[in-house]
Amino acid sequence: MVKNRKKANKINRRRSRLQAIRHAEAKLRKQTFFDPTYDTVFKKIFEKMRTLIHFLNAILHLEEPNQFVYAEPIKPTINLSTPAKKQKIARFDIHARTANGQFIDIEMQRANHEDFLERVELYSSLLTVNAKIIMDSEIPLQQRTDHPYRMPWVYSIWICNFDVDFCKSYHEEISLFRHSDLGTPNPLPVYPKKRYIIVDLTKYIPKKDNSPEDKWIRLFKNASKARRAPKVNDSVLDDVYERLKISNATSKFIKKVATDMVTKEEISTRMGTARREGFAEGEAKGLAKGEAKGKAKMAKFLRAKGVSAKLLNAALAIK
Repeated sequence: MVKNRKKANKINRRRSRLQAIRHAEAKLRKQTFFDPTYDTVFKKIFEKMRTLIHFLNAILHLEEPNQFVYAEPIKPTINLSTPAKKQKIARFDIHARTANGQFIDIEMQRANHEDFLERVELYSSLLTVNAKIIMDSEIPLQQRTDHPYRMPWVYSIWICNFDVDFCKSYHEEISLFRHSDLGTPNPLPVYPKKRYIIVDLTKYIPKKDNSPEDKWIRLFKNASKARRAPKVNDSVLDDVYERLKISNATSKFIKKVATDMVTKEEISTRMGTARREGFAEGEAKGLAKGEAKGKAKMAKFLRAKGVSAKLLNAALAIK
């Protein structure tokens, strides 16, 4: 009986999920553009190398002759050994390296979570270690012997569609500085090879300079609600808007994006439920602890007054 009920519940959940995906598909077809903040769409944008190069030069504020001209994708998954039975896998959204051996991780985050800053550091550390392994595997033995601790440049870039509490502006960079430099104008990082760039879309205020970075941020913020592509006078971004058009997508890709949307909604719902249950449980434990302390004090007082054990137990049993 229990087994049949579990099977029926599983079928009902699957049916509800398929219905939710169809609903999301129908909603998408009423839009002009996909929302680029969903993983499936975000990764699709950077399938073209020239798009990735354009974005990196824009977000890192690079100008000629220091601009990137080439980048190749790298395997996005890295295994993280933990005490758990199964190894944890860190999966980068966009993992690439440039022609001059600089390594990149670009992450799109739609929602905040408790350990966000720790996650930024973990991913950056994994990126750094993996980059070091790759770099050492490709240089001559003599170089590795002479400079065993030489490290590659790494860029950990996070685009966040939520309010990042440690960001004062929409574009923040975190680096390693001396404490003695705090408060001094234009301090330089002690170790410049590891860079963290956090883009908080919620803090962005449109600018008049119409810089490449400006155009990218407006795309991430406004594309899903736009009815037509803006005039950006940029062949790369014009191409991105064309590829974001839902009318240009296959039914298979639309369904894939719809599934991504439903999955994200399910995760958000579960996290919300878990938080509510956690608060309720904590509150209940707090009340129980307070009640136990109160009863202990009452028992001590009644014993001091010579109340018998029978009456004492009866008194403590009263709710």
